[in-house]
Amino acid sequence: MADTTGTGAPVLSVSRLDHRVSPDFALRSIEFSVHAGEGMAIIGTNGAGKTTLIRLVAGLLRPAGGTVRVCGTAPRRWGQVGRHIGYVQQAKDLPDGVTVETYLKHQLKLRRADPGRYEELVALAGLEQYRHQYVRSLSGGSQRKLHVICAVAHRPDLLILDEPTTGLDPTARETLLELLRSLKKDGVGVLFASHHRDELVALADSVVVLHQGRQVEDASLDAVTRWGERSSLILEAFTEAHLARLHSWAEREAAPDGLVRRVHTAEHGVKLDLSDGDHQTTLAELVARAHAAGLALRSASYFQPTLADVVRSLVDQAEPEDIA
Repeated sequence: MADTTGTGAPVLSVSRLDHRVSPDFALRSIEFSVHAGEGMAIIGTNGAGKTTLIRLVAGLLRPAGGTVRVCGTAPRRWGQVGRHIGYVQQAKDLPDGVTVETYLKHQLKLRRADPGRYEELVALAGLEQYRHQYVRSLSGGSQRKLHVICAVAHRPDLLILDEPTTGLDPTARETLLELLRSLKKDGVGVLFASHHRDELVALADSVVVLHQGRQVEDASLDAVTRWGERSSLILEAFTEAHLARLHSWAEREAAPDGLVRRVHTAEHGVKLDLSDGDHQTTLAELVARAHAAGLALRSASYFQPTLADVVRSLVDQAEPEDIA
């Protein structure tokens, strides 16, 4: 396994990568690197090329131009690079009639991994109590953790995941993210495609932002997470007669250090841009303030940008030359 300090040569280096998917779409000039113990997120709107890039790095597709190097070797030379890579695809079926113990021990043999790692890996994923349970009967979160420990059974330097927590409930998502964080601490570089902000917060040290197959330059992780915190609240007046009073009240609520940063006109009401931070009680508090001011509201809705929204915002702000 690679050096855990992240100061040596990268475990993954991507340079000027090109790949044509169709006559109308191609990845162009993608460049980034991942060091040991580092998490790199790939984000973008639907169809931006995230899964294609993941498959190129994993060696499942061959690029038309540029280079991919995993620990100095091209992924297509699988005999040399396979020991350096663990790959968890977005969806993978498990066999019928096979227990966790049987499946994991078989995977250890397939990957030419130390069979003595079985107990360590089962404990790492918290699957000890399920060792005699059929793999198909596990919860979605436990199945996903099983895929991850199989992918790292041979101690790879780079773990590649496509949408790691898709379809999981919040509890299962958090336990899987904790597993991935522990692998990072052990020095595994993690590359993952994502559309969940909590995955970025939990795992990412840097980010690649894709838009229509091109990389948005200078799109930092800080900028992405900061945009993702720009939540808003939309309040709709009960009748047109209440609309002017709602606007006046909202303008008075806006303050640089308050809950509301800015106020915009919305259809039948107002849109309140909220301050950064946790908004678990914000909706209730602002609605209560509006009612205390004698305002009648038809509806109140809370909005937090998705990663796709964040990407669109970054693209709108970027100069044309900043999209490689």
